[in-house]
Amino acid sequence: MPRQARFIEPNGFYHIISRSLNEMWILRDNADFEYFKQLAYTAKEKFPIRLFHYVVMNTHFHMVLQASDHTTLSKHIAFLKWHYTIWMRKKYNWKGPLWRERYKSLPIENEDYLYACGMYIEYNPVRAGICAAPEDYPHSSYREYRSSTSNNLLDDYEMTTELKPSIQVDYGSEITKNIFSLCSAIGSSTFIKQFKNASKCLSQK
Repeated sequence: MPRQARFIEPNGFYHIISRSLNEMWILRDNADFEYFKQLAYTAKEKFPIRLFHYVVMNTHFHMVLQASDHTTLSKHIAFLKWHYTIWMRKKYNWKGPLWRERYKSLPIENEDYLYACGMYIEYNPVRAGICAAPEDYPHSSYREYRSSTSNNLLDDYEMTTELKPSIQVDYGSEITKNIFSLCSAIGSSTFIKQFKNASKCLSQK
């Protein structure tokens, strides 16, 4: 069965998700996490995107970003995942595929929803029981927005108010999990309807 074509709006905002095969731990120690973030920086240089939020977990990663077009985004993610696969094969003598599926790309309506989504993914380690607060987790963008240090991965964008979204979100709730993890787009009901219609038209071509 042929894959359904992706609908990528030029310069659109996206929540990107990619998971390991069978939820196996593919990032196992601090060196793995640091190498993955180095690859993310290199991928930005080779295939430029604007990165606003991220979190890297043992079994998956999330990014909230802006992509100029479909080709650049696909090449960026492919570079990141392929070179990390090489790292795993060399370090752990890994055999076979590493990633479960193609990455997911959920369109985001605007900066307000972008910020809410970014905060949601930065709370992933808290929901997973890894830490008590998002600032305790070293492999996300959370700390960078609250300190003077930077790893040069993030790009600036306009927020409605300082570190406080206009859309109020309970980041630990099941409703929020459904909104940001399971829906086909992130935004108002009108935006989601427009995205579904555009995707349907694309799949019929």
